Amino acid sequence: MNVRMICILMCTILLSGCWDSQNIEELSLVIGVGIDKSDDKNLELTQQILVPKKISSKEGSSTDPTKIVFTKGETVHQMMRTAALKNNPTFSQHLRVILFSKDVIADHVGMDAIINQFVRDNGTRRSSFVFVNDGRTKDILKMNDEGDPASNVIYDLTENNKVTIRMMKPVTLGEISEHLTSDDSFLIPHVGEENGRLAINGASIIKNKFWLRDLTPGEVQNINLFTGTVQGGVIDMRHHGKLFSYEVYSANRKIKTDYKDGKFKFTVTRNIEGRLSEDWNPKEDSFKDSYIKGIEKTVEKQLRETVTAFVGKLQKDIKADVTGLGNEVRIHYPQKWKKIARKWDDDYFSTAEIDYRVNVVVRDFGTKGASD
Repeated sequence: MNVRMICILMCTILLSGCWDSQNIEELSLVIGVGIDKSDDKNLELTQQILVPKKISSKEGSSTDPTKIVFTKGETVHQMMRTAALKNNPTFSQHLRVILFSKDVIADHVGMDAIINQFVRDNGTRRSSFVFVNDGRTKDILKMNDEGDPASNVIYDLTENNKVTIRMMKPVTLGEISEHLTSDDSFLIPHVGEENGRLAINGASIIKNKFWLRDLTPGEVQNINLFTGTVQGGVIDMRHHGKLFSYEVYSANRKIKTDYKDGKFKFTVTRNIEGRLSEDWNPKEDSFKDSYIKGIEKTVEKQLRETVTAFVGKLQKDIKADVTGLGNEVRIHYPQKWKKIARKWDDDYFSTAEIDYRVNVVVRDFGTKGASD
């Protein structure tokens, strides 16, 4: 009798199916979110939502398979719930990008408050990429690229940091939460519109939980060359007055950290390998070791000068450590770091001695060699 009852119970469990399942067409699959400040000083939430029916009919079509929904409110969670009055319940497991208008994070409300709901919500992916925009994020999310929705275009553009030094690596919601918890200064990629196309153009510095200033793509290049996050890209400069391009293959960084007489000293050594990918000098002779050595010295000199100048600007003018040197202090001088962490940017990073050294090697120069 007991065996029979157990069999009946097991059959009931196994045949019950997924009790909490929901039809995909009854969910709002959110892939992109934007936060702006509305005209009435409230917040405005923009959601880019995949429409399953459009997806199934998109093959061979250039139609954007999403819809854009706008909602105003005082808090992010309030706007999320208000959006449910006119749409199916949101499902954020496919959320790819979160965009913040500069106005929102430059005001009296800190970024920690603005992202609070996203971080608390178990349904929001902490791996979602975060960006800052000069104008209105709603205008960015309304754009598309031949039917490809803005959220997907922006997400895919981040892959290009492997081929250009002027783009920083993407930053996730989880990483931003960690920075804000630690009171670090940090960077967020900047997204905008250039000639009618979406583009990742520069970055924004966040200090004390607020937007501080923007960095140009050229300044992002200097940061990448200092921090060692370069995955590839091309640097243009002149040798004997003629333009040439040096393509980076690989790079690594070593840091020596010292503390003496109340000041920190950092010796940062960058080892870069690459190739001479373009040379406008009609008298170039890449087969000569002396010519290649000259190219290497030119690259080293220019990188040392431009990167050192920009790091000095971060120290003296901007006073925001987005270089990661504070983390080196935390590792090597943990007890000291506990005492100075909140004063690091203004009192210690700004007065630190930073010696930036570069070693450049040309491993290849293509099929072109000596000129005729």
